[in-house]
Parts: sequence; structure tokens; C-alpha cells
Amino acid sequence: MSESCVYIADKEFGWLPASVVSQDGNNVIVKVFTDDGKELMGERTVNLKDYPDEQLPLQNVDAGGNLMEMPDMVDLPSLHEAAILYNLKVRHAADKPYTRVGDLIIAVNPFKWMPELYSEENREEYVSKLIYLSSSSGSDPRAGLPPHVYETSCMAYRGLAAEGKHQSILVSGESGAGKTETVKIVMRHLSSVTSGAGDKSSLVVQRVLDGQPLLEAFGNAKTVRNNNSSRFGKFIQMEFDVEDATQAAFSGRAIPNCVLAGSVCETYLLEKSRVVSHEENERGYHIFYQLLAASDENKEMYMPYLLGKSGTDFRYIGACDPIKIDGMFDDEKFQETLDALRILEMTEDKLRMLFQAISCVLQLGNISFAKDPDDDERSVVDSGEELSVLAQWIGVPDQAVARALTHRTIVAGKEQYEVPLKVGDARDGCDAFAKEIYQQIFDWLVREINQMTCAANNYDDADQVQEYGLIALLDIFGFESFKINRFEQLCINYTNEKLQQKYTIDIFRSVQEEYTHEGIELGNIQFADNVDVLRLIEGKIGIISVLNEECVRPKGNDKSFVSKVKEINKDVPALINEKLHKPTEFAIEHYAGVVKYDATMFVQKNTDALPKDIIDCACMSTNGIIQVELKAAADAKIGGLAAGGAQGRSKRGSSMVTVATKFKSQLSSLMNDITQTNTRYIRCIKPNPQKVPLEMDMFSSSEQLRCAGVVAAVTISRVAFPNRLMHETALERFSCLSNITVESLIDQRQERSENDETGYKEIVRNIFDTLLKDMEKEDEGEIVKAFECGNSRVYFRLGALESLEAKRLVALGVFATSIERIVRGFTARSIFLKLTYGTIASQANARRVVGRKKFLRAKENAINIECWVRCLYAKRELKRLTREKAATTIESGWRTVMALSVLKKSIAATILIQKIIRGALQRPKFQIALKEAEEDARVNSKLAALQKRLQQAEMKFFAADKKRIEAEKRAGSGGADVSSDAPGDESGGDASSGGDLTGQSQALIDESKEMLEYFRKEVFKLKSANYLLRTDMQTLQKEHRELQSHSEATEASYTAMRHNIGKLSQSNMRLAIELGEEKSFILKLKKDLKMDRIRHNAELQRRSEEVMGRDKIHETESKKLQTQLTRLREICIENGIEVPEELEESKTKPVPPLSAPKFERATFQSDPFKDSLLRSLENHNKGEGTSLSKAYASAEPTPQQQEQLQMEMITEDDEQPWRRYNRFHRPGGYQSGYQSGYQNNYQNNYQSGYRNNYQNNYQNNYQNNYQNNYHHSGYHNQRFRPRGGRYYHRGSFMGGHHGRGRGHSHHQGHYQKQFYTPEAPTISLNKIAGTSLGAASSLGAAARTPIMSTGSSLASAMSSGQSKTGTSLSKAGSSLSAAVGGSSLAAAGSSLAAANSSLSAAGGGSSLSTASLGGSSLSRARSSRIQKLR
Repeated sequence: MSESCVYIADKEFGWLPASVVSQDGNNVIVKVFTDDGKELMGERTVNLKDYPDEQLPLQNVDAGGNLMEMPDMVDLPSLHEAAILYNLKVRHAADKPYTRVGDLIIAVNPFKWMPELYSEENREEYVSKLIYLSSSSGSDPRAGLPPHVYETSCMAYRGLAAEGKHQSILVSGESGAGKTETVKIVMRHLSSVTSGAGDKSSLVVQRVLDGQPLLEAFGNAKTVRNNNSSRFGKFIQMEFDVEDATQAAFSGRAIPNCVLAGSVCETYLLEKSRVVSHEENERGYHIFYQLLAASDENKEMYMPYLLGKSGTDFRYIGACDPIKIDGMFDDEKFQETLDALRILEMTEDKLRMLFQAISCVLQLGNISFAKDPDDDERSVVDSGEELSVLAQWIGVPDQAVARALTHRTIVAGKEQYEVPLKVGDARDGCDAFAKEIYQQIFDWLVREINQMTCAANNYDDADQVQEYGLIALLDIFGFESFKINRFEQLCINYTNEKLQQKYTIDIFRSVQEEYTHEGIELGNIQFADNVDVLRLIEGKIGIISVLNEECVRPKGNDKSFVSKVKEINKDVPALINEKLHKPTEFAIEHYAGVVKYDATMFVQKNTDALPKDIIDCACMSTNGIIQVELKAAADAKIGGLAAGGAQGRSKRGSSMVTVATKFKSQLSSLMNDITQTNTRYIRCIKPNPQKVPLEMDMFSSSEQLRCAGVVAAVTISRVAFPNRLMHETALERFSCLSNITVESLIDQRQERSENDETGYKEIVRNIFDTLLKDMEKEDEGEIVKAFECGNSRVYFRLGALESLEAKRLVALGVFATSIERIVRGFTARSIFLKLTYGTIASQANARRVVGRKKFLRAKENAINIECWVRCLYAKRELKRLTREKAATTIESGWRTVMALSVLKKSIAATILIQKIIRGALQRPKFQIALKEAEEDARVNSKLAALQKRLQQAEMKFFAADKKRIEAEKRAGSGGADVSSDAPGDESGGDASSGGDLTGQSQALIDESKEMLEYFRKEVFKLKSANYLLRTDMQTLQKEHRELQSHSEATEASYTAMRHNIGKLSQSNMRLAIELGEEKSFILKLKKDLKMDRIRHNAELQRRSEEVMGRDKIHETESKKLQTQLTRLREICIENGIEVPEELEESKTKPVPPLSAPKFERATFQSDPFKDSLLRSLENHNKGEGTSLSKAYASAEPTPQQQEQLQMEMITEDDEQPWRRYNRFHRPGGYQSGYQSGYQNNYQNNYQSGYRNNYQNNYQNNYQNNYQNNYHHSGYHNQRFRPRGGRYYHRGSFMGGHHGRGRGHSHHQGHYQKQFYTPEAPTISLNKIAGTSLGAASSLGAAARTPIMSTGSSLASAMSSGQSKTGTSLSKAGSSLSAAVGGSSLAAAGSSLAAANSSLSAAGGGSSLSTASLGGSSLSRARSSRIQKLR
């Protein structure tokens, strides 16, 4: 029953719901249920002495026994730890993460984002109701709104704007509870609430909000509890420019405007140990992984030294799987961090300096030390390469860094000694150096953020503001208790003790305000506080003082520190000293429970001082952060030491700047700042360690409630009156114990007032005065009632509500007896009525069964008669349909035969027409090409004749000139004694002969001049062409350079791809499991396929045996028929009867086997024809060729081929027909053809042809042919592409149907289907036929389309051997086409030379003359290739 619903303590779940069965003194027997209350776990006996006030905590259930769920837990009738826990559980399961306890907000992490909870409409509703409308209402403005962190931010904003008092919001909780996200939500809400700023504050707001992701990147890390755990505390003070209240009133605003002007952030206790080490399944700070995951572009710009680096390259990081934080991976988070730094106006130099300093921290982890070979007490750096990298990044010489890490300088008086370090000490010093650098980086970043976000430097109206209003947000680490608690846990718990003290005082104040509002005297309330714990930690002889003294003492150690603490504070009850504690262990009883601390490394961590050698090394660094910040930090510590020394030794080093001292002063300053503000609290709860939505770990959540101080606050609020009920609830629940009725309640209700908010105050007081009269006590002469009636609630003292519940249980028992009597009578009447109705139904059912049997018999007889009649009609219809089907089958067979006959005639006619058209199309082209070749030959012969005549004329001219000169010499040397006649005759004769010679020479000279003029014109044309070629050559060179740059870019992309491969390897690990599943599935498929193959082979074998049996039967029947025909012919001859023609034909024509037509259609229509075609082409090359049409017509298989192929088809069903054809028609079979055709050609042609052809043909043919063919042929959209170590033209090899000759398309098909494929015989023979036609057409099309002519035909002729010879011939064809189609004789010569060299290198064909394009050498090459094909 609901009246006995209680909670009992449980070690596994914390608290479990139960119901009381019986009670015997202090022992109570209860039924225990699961945490959801649905399943019974069994019965237990509990002792009331184990519970506070010897009372079991009651469940908050309604009249129906259902658990009550309240948004404000102050309204719960019974408020205790179990009630809070189960109220949070119910709300968490209903996707309600926020719950209110007075002014306290409890936020349970839902582990998912709920957009509707943070929508713009929801935000505006809280702003309008809690800020701008609440002033007009006297009641609580939060009454109509569900609990939300927005109400905390709105109330803080209203308190700052309306009351003018600084506000603070304290957010606490364990790691993973959602503290950081809650702070960001509050900050966004406060920044959006600010009004009246316009655009001038938008940049400030953006900087304030973007400062938080930066702090997360540098101060958060992945832990076992949370992927984005804050490893430091922060106190953010948001500065507002608050409008004057008087000015706001004049403007008609009840609430002054508050404009966000800036913010200042202060950090506490960064976890430096995480820099150098972290637990398994954890990570270091996010910024380390973000730097390594950054894009190559960002690395090239800011940190080129990290290119190609990953986490495995640094010892501090190690291998780590990628994780998502806020839905983004590390590379995306780095871009977000970089954008935030840029919004803060961080310069590029500062960014490089920052990232370099972080890289130095990582590199310090790679420094390894070893013992000095000469002295085991010394250490040396044994990682020289890593040391050089570190020295380069820091900007300090290698020797200086190594010296600073392996030696220490000790100052004794005025003297200094340099002491070498052991390996362990050197390693510790190196780690300390890394931690200190990162600490200073973090502090420097916080100062930079404050400089860019503080109001004094960034707010435009800063000069006009006297004092800024503050809303402070404290994101502090929650109470921690682990298996091993170190110095960090002591500082964290010390902070929580200070905050709990402030929280306790605030709660007590709120209780006072509540009782005053209800009109109840509070009296003297006693509650537990934590003053003893704080005095133990921060007192004059407390833990911090003793630890500082031990740090100053020359030989101070951890054991001595623990011993002194236990001895000095042995009378403090908060310090627990057990005999089983180790010498370095002690325990403290905190408000949340007992925590045992291990003081190992307490002294070292508290001192936290870098040696002078490392500081000096850092001062030499070229990095500004390392140089300036470490030096400043060291000077600050030295200054603190000097101040401590000046105050004297009597204070035992109390002025020394240690970590504990610094933290204590920071915490004191923080508490002073918080004390001056109006404080509000948000407690974050992590519902389960697995981070699963909608689930709650009860034990873990109850522990967090204790650590958050919620239970302590409830204890304080309920110390005088543990239970309370609203007036209406009290009347509804306990009116059954009095004689009052509902009508009298309505009549006696009074009007509402300030002293009676419900109107039932007097009625409630009168009822409980009567019911609780026996529980009144007398104290010092005054009667103390067991309850107090407030203005809206009834407050019950300890035990009063339980007494009322017991009385109510008894009263309800009387009512239960009456209810049971009525229920029993109702049950008996129901049973009687059921029996009556059952009897009537049984009788009706019996009558129905008898009638149904009669009906079924009549129905069965009628069906039998109908079936007999239908059978008669069906037989008649069957006969009719059988006749129609037979007639239809005969008709369809006849139509099929006629259609096939027409089809065969159409195919034959089509083939004939196509053959005639192809011949008609190719014949004119061949004639044109032949005429052009003859014309070129005539021009060349005429030119040679003219050159010969010119030489002869020149020779005659030179001889005549020589004779003339000799005659002049003789004439000049002759005397006067020579007679006048003789000389005259002689001179006359000479003159006449000279005249004849001169005239002839003149004619030759004139003719030579004409020829020279003609040659000059030709030379001019060639120069013009060469000029164009040079221009094209320059264009090609430019394109070549562009290709080179593209190749370099491709190499860079390849490098980036290698980096991405490393990242993708992690994705491959994820796919490994899927791959294993796929493999198992494939193995199963393989087994099934193998079984199918076996069944298929068996079926084939059976079919082949059937075919062979039918053939034998057919052969036997054929012999019998032959014998009968012979006998019939003999009878005809004996009787003198003429033998019919059919008998004569059957005598000469053998009867074919039954299966022959099938094999003839499947095989003999292709293979014998191609064999005949090969022979025809070979005869044609020898000068004895026949036409192609005759080759087609003469194709007929021989009987031997029929028999052999028929046996192969029967016995080798698993073998492809093309392999049988190769084995039958090609010498050497498939293997010999493959080995000789592919392996030899590949080895010879690839090794010799590729290297030579690429160097010769690419440099000569590609440049010349591209210049000639690209611009003269008009194929500007064609490109040369590399394929298999050679260059070929797409127009010649891949798009043959675009060219002039049909041989291109044949060659294309053969080239793409390498070696032997099922279509290989047909394609290769068509290719050879296309070779002849292509060779003929290429001559005619050479002048018009050089690229599409000779290259395609020659390549088609030579590439059929599946070798690399086609490569060189394609180069030769391209060169020859340029020679035929171009205009330059010099270009033609170089192209022919390049073609000749390509053929020589490739070894394809016997020879190719440079002076002949289609002569006998080409024919011999073609015939040799055909022999190889055969």
C-alpha cells in the first residue's frame, strides 16, 4: 500500500524503494523493489538504528501510490537524500535535465543536445518573464516556468540591473557532469540578453565567447570520465556597463539596460602532470593533437617542422585513436582554435611563436638519457638527432641544452659548484622543463585573451564608465576522491570545502528567509559546518603551513611532513590517523566523506622550482614566450624567497612563494570576490559513467549529491521541521481522520491574505491540533506543538508526519473492510449471472450443431451432382482445345520456316550490297592516292632531269670560258710576224665557235635562272612554313613547362596523399571486423559455387554420354538404311526399273550425323573462313592473292576439322571455343603463342623499343608531327596519351571510325582486347583485312589527314602479334605521315630517319626503306606478321 512506501539503504544502488510488511521494535521487515519500482527483489530485515532519527525515509507518493515528480523539490512532502535522488531519476528519464531546490539548480547531464530546450523562443520567454515582467508581481516569478539554467542567468542579470549588486554563479560537479557546457550556455544567454549596445559591442561579445574554446583547447583533455574534461579552474568576470536607474526611469524602462563591455578570466591549478604523462585510455591536452592533425597548408604556414609528424613521433603523446569533441575531429578543432586566435587579433608572428613553443614541449619528451660510459653517476643525452631538433626549435646551441639537462649548478655561499645528474634526475628535470614551459604558455594565453576581452581596452565608452557591473562565473573542479589521492586532489578538495562553507551560510540564510515569509519563528538551529576541516588545512599549524616549512628545510621530505601533520594536529577530529596507514598517508574527513591522501611528491610539487641551469638555457631561447615568461616566473619566485628571508627565519619560510601558498592566496581572493556578490548555485550531476542518455546510476549519483553539498543543504533546511506539506495537500491526505466534510471545508474557507495565502490556515491548524495533541511537549514551561502552520505550508517536527501516516493507515483499514464487503457481493452476483448466461448459450449451441449437420449433408449431395455435370462438359472442351492447339502448332512452324527463309535471303543480299558499297567507296580513294603518288614521282623525276641538265650546262659554260681565256692569252703573246689572214681566220673561227657556245650557255643560264627563281619561291614558302612551325614549337614548349609544373603539383599531392594514408590506416582498423565477416561470407559462397560446379560437370558428362549414345544409334540406323537403299537399287536394276535421283544422290552423299548441324552452326561458320582468308592474304602478298569475296566464298571446313572439332565439343565442354581454334589452327598452341608472342616480344620490344623509341620518337616525332599534324590537319581536340610505355594518338588508335580507312576500327578492337579473348580470332582477321584496306586508303588521305593515315594502317599491320612492335611502327607511321603531308623536304628527311631508327629499335618487320612507302619491304614485313599470326 502507498502508506507504507519507504526507502532503504543499499550498497549497490544507494537507495531502493520498499514497502513495510511488519515491525518488531527496531527491526522492520520490508519488501524491496528494483529502482524503477516494477519488480520485486525479495524481503529484507532492516534495523532502524542504522538510519537518521531511527526512521525510514518516506517515499513521496500520491493517493494512487505513484511516485510524485516535482520541478521544485522544496515542494516535496519528505525531502531527504533518497527523495532527491528518485525525483532526479524520474525527471531525467523524462528528458528534463534541470531541477530546482529553492535558488539552487541541479543539472543532470543528458549526454545529448536538446535543441528545443535552448531555442530562441524559450530564451525570450525566460527573459520576458524573469527580467522585464517580474517586477509587477508579488509572487515568485519562477512559479510558471520549468527549472532551467536560463532562470539563473536571468535572475543574476535582474539582480545586477535592478538592484545594482554584483552577481556570481558557481558551477561545480565532477568530471563529465557538464560544467564547461553549462558555463558556455550561461555566457551565451547573458551575452544575448544585453541590449542597447548596437553594433559596437558585437566584436567584444564575439571575443568573449570565442575565448572559451581557446581555453578548452589548451586546458582540457580526454579522461576516463570525459572526452572534454577541464583540467583547471576558471573564474570569469563578465563586465557590464549598467545604465543609471534614474536615466532608465526617465526613458520609461523599469529595468535598466546592461551592455556587455568585456570579460576577465582568472585560472587556477592547471594540471601540469598531464603534459608529460597520462593514464591508459586518456590523452594529453587537446592542442597537442590538434597541431599534429592540422592540414598541411596550416603546417606549412605556421609550423613546417611538423610536416609528416604524428602522435607516435612524440613520447608525451603516443598512439591514439581519433575522437570527436563537440562533433568535430582534431583537424576541424584546430581550425576552430586558429579562427578564435585570429578573432582575438593574434598576429601571425605570435601564432608561429606560440605553436613553436608547444612543439618544444612535445620534443622535450623525445630526449632520452643514458649513463655516462666513464661514470655511472653521470648522465648523457643519447638521442643526438632529437636533441638537435629541440635545440633548433628553441634557438639554443645543442651543447647548451645538453649541459642544462644533465648538470646542476649549486650555490654555496659565494661559490658555485656544477654537479652532474643521474639518469633519473635528468629525466625528471627534462619533464619539469616541459611542464613549466606549458604552464607559462597557458598563463601567457590567458593574459592575451584578457587583454583582448577586458572592457578597459576594448569598450568604446570605457572613459565614461566609473565602475562596471560584474556577473562572475566560477567553473571549478568538483570534490574528488580516488584510490590514490595526490597533492592536486588536496587542493581541489580544499577549494570545495571553502565553497561548501559559503554555500552552507547561504542556505541557512535562505532558510531564515523562508521561515520569516511563512511567519514561523526559527529558534536556535544547530547544523554541522566544516570549520574544523578548513582550520586543519589552512590554519597556522595546518597542513599548508607544515608543508611550506618542510619545503624550506634543507632535507625536507614527504614522510617527515606527514609525521609533523599527525603530531601537531592529533587532537583535530577531522584528521584521521589509522595504524594501517603508510608513512606517507593521512586521511581527512571532508563534508562529502573521508578521503585518504598519499603525500608522495608533496614537497616537490609544492616547491615547483626550475633549476638555474634550465632557466639560463631558456633565457637564451629565440622564442619570445619561452625566454620572457620563464624568466619572469623565476624572478617572481626569487622575489618571494627574498621577501621571506627579509622577514626573518622565525616565520619558518611562511612567505615562500610555493604552489600551496599561491593557491591559498588565490582562493582567499576568490572567496572575497564571491562574498561581495549575490551568489547563485548550479550543481552538475553525471548520471552514469557510460555516458548513456536516459539512464542513471543510483549509487554514483547519490555520491555526487553528497559531494555537491545538496544533502547537507537539505539537512540544514529541514533540521527543525524535516517534513512540510501544502495546506491543500494536508487536507486532502488527512481529512479522513476528522469529521470534516468537503461541504464544510468550502463553507469555512476564508479569504486569502498575506498571513493566509490559501484560506485554509485556520482549518488546518484546528485539524492538526486535534490529531497531534498527544505529541505536544512541554519545554521550560511552554507547550511545544508537533507542527507549525505557516501561511502556505504546514511544517512537521520529527516523527509527527510518520504518526499521522500510521493513523491514516488505521482509518483507511476501516474503509477497506466496507469496500471488501461490497466487492465480494458484486463478485458473487457476477458469477451467478455468468452461469445463467452460459446455460442459455449451451442450449442454443446444441440446436445449432444439429441443424448444421443436416445442412452440410444436403450441400455435399448437391456438390457431387454439379461435379459430374461439369466433368462431362470439360471433356468435350478438352477435345476441342487439343485440336486447336495442334492446328496452331502446325501453322506457327510453317510461318517460322518461311520467315527464316526470307531472313537468310535478306542477310545474303545485305552482305552483297555492303561489299559492293565498300568497294565503290574505297576504289576512288585508292585511285586518287595512286594519282597523287604518280604525280609526286613525275615531279621528282623532272626535278632530277633539270638538275642534271643544269650541271651539264654549267660544265659546258666553264669549258667555254676556259677556252676563251686561253685564246686571249695566246692572242696577247703572239708577234707581228704572224700574218694578218691567219689571225683573222683564227679569230673569226674562234669568234664563231665562241658565239655558238655563248648562245647555248646563255640559254642554259636563262633556264637555270628560271629554275633558281622557282626554287627561291619554294624556299620562301618553306621559310614561311618553318616560321609557323617555330611558333607552334614555342607554344608546345610552353605547354611542356606547364605540364612540368603540373607534375610537380602532382608530386606534392602525392606527398599529401601519403600523409592521408596514415590517417586512413586508422579507418582500416575499423573496417577489419567488417572484412572478417565478408571473408566468412565469401568462403561460404565459394563452397556453394564449388558444389554447383560439381553438379554442372556431372550434368555435362551425362549429356555428353547421351549425345554419344544417340550418335552410335544414328550410325547404326544409317548403316541399316544404306543397306536397304543398296538392296532397293539392286532390285530396281534387276527388274529394269530406272533408279530415282534421290537414290543416286544418297549413293554419293554420306548421311551426316545427328549432331553435325548443331556443331556446324556453332563453329564452322567462323574458323574455316578465317583460315582461308589468311591463306588468301598470304598469296596476295606473294603476288598470287585472290579477292576478299573469293576468300569468303572458299571458306569450308575439311572432314578432318569437322571430326576433330566435333570430338572436342563433346569431350571438352569446359573449354572455350576460341582456345580450341587456337590449338587447331595456330602452330604451337596457346602456350607457345603466348610465350613466343608475348614474353619474347615484351622483353625485347619493351626493353629496347620503349627506351629508344621514347627518347628518339618522342623528341623527334612528337614535336615535328604535332607541329605538322596538329595545325595542318585540324584535329585540335586530339591528344597524345601514354599507354604501356609508349605514346599513341587517340585519333589513330582509339577512334578508328573517324579516319579515312576502315582498318582503324578493326585495329582498335584488337588493340583493346589483348592477347587471346573469345572474340580474338574474328577481330584479328578483320584487323588484317582492315590492314590492306587501311593501307590503300591511307595513301589517298595522307595529304589531307596525316595523323589518320599511315600511322593507323602501319600500326594495324604490325600490332596484331600482341607485341610492342606496334609502338615503333605507330611512331614510324606518324613520321611518314608528316613527310607525305608536309611541305618541308628537311622535315620529311628527319621524320623518315626517326621512323627508320624506331623500326630498328623495335625489331618489328625485316626492313623499311626510307625512300619507299609501300614497296616490297613492307610487303615482306606484312607477310612475316601474317606467318606469326598463323
